[in-house]
Amino acid sequence: MDDIRIYIKYYKNYTFFEEPFNEVDNIILSVLSYINFDGIVPTNGKGSIRLSDASKLFWSKYTNKDVNLNIMLLREAPYILKKIEDSKRYKDIILYNYIYKVNNESQFGALCCKLNDGSIYVSYEGTDSNIIGWEEDFKLAYQFPTLAQKEAIDYLNEVVKFNDKNIIVGGHSKGGNLAIVASMYCKPRIRKKIKNIYNNDGPGLRKTEFESKNYKEIYPKLKTFIPEHSLVGLLLRHSDNYTVVASNTRGIMQHDVTSWCCYGGHLTKGKLSKASKRYENAILNWLDRYDDEKREKFTKALFDIFRKAEIVDFKEFKVSKLKNIIKILGYTKEIDSENKNMIAEFIKAIISEM
Repeated sequence: MDDIRIYIKYYKNYTFFEEPFNEVDNIILSVLSYINFDGIVPTNGKGSIRLSDASKLFWSKYTNKDVNLNIMLLREAPYILKKIEDSKRYKDIILYNYIYKVNNESQFGALCCKLNDGSIYVSYEGTDSNIIGWEEDFKLAYQFPTLAQKEAIDYLNEVVKFNDKNIIVGGHSKGGNLAIVASMYCKPRIRKKIKNIYNNDGPGLRKTEFESKNYKEIYPKLKTFIPEHSLVGLLLRHSDNYTVVASNTRGIMQHDVTSWCCYGGHLTKGKLSKASKRYENAILNWLDRYDDEKREKFTKALFDIFRKAEIVDFKEFKVSKLKNIIKILGYTKEIDSENKNMIAEFIKAIISEM
């Protein structure tokens, strides 16, 4: 099946006037916020740069070896950028307001992309296979707003100007959640300008926010995509009209949107795996049974296990799966029974189909 690289090959010479922005373009622009544009794309309203120029500067600053030291989208995104740098469709996209912040509590990144049809795609950076990023995803279950969510709301309020129209907000993983929350709680005049919101395998919302007036207002604009084997995208409460997308890889690595399949400008529909269905049901039962305090306790217990097992990246389950599982199961003896079942279900979902 085709993926976004094939899409780029066949659609790179069509402008957005000739072939309007579509869900595959959304995937491509959502991964650009993963790229380290520090010193390349201006921030704080201090100018802008064409995508083709930004790509050339990036690749003059970094080598393939530098890029390959990264993981998942941190590694793949620069190669996607290189593929589109001289394309008629993407080369003249204007990049601006790049931001990246990280501390002990949170990580936040975002980027604005102005298309040649005048539309603006606000891209929020998400998480990859790193355990720290996933722990931040789980914090969404018991904390609102998180520091990153506050940053996302402020960012959208600041970057959308009076004359801007046709705003598209999107992101991958945690970035998808940030796209939803920022659209829900930005200034009303900005919310009216938002045309579409793309959540690409990102967590949902707590019940309070999910049932709020703000969510109902943005719901008709929301498009949610998850792969056949999804974990992050099934966290918390989400609309039931999500689209399951086929992938050319297996298991947890389907979280990487560059593995998603497409036909033309449409993502190829797939079927949610049995493991993900079990995980989805377990998550909903967990949310119904436990309050924020117990969810926080579970999250700390789960990621404590990973730290003790010296797992810093989910890809390590593939490398020495049995050894790590034995370690983890051993540590669960220290966890109370009400959290133990949920932890076991999560671990099963991770290793299934690997």
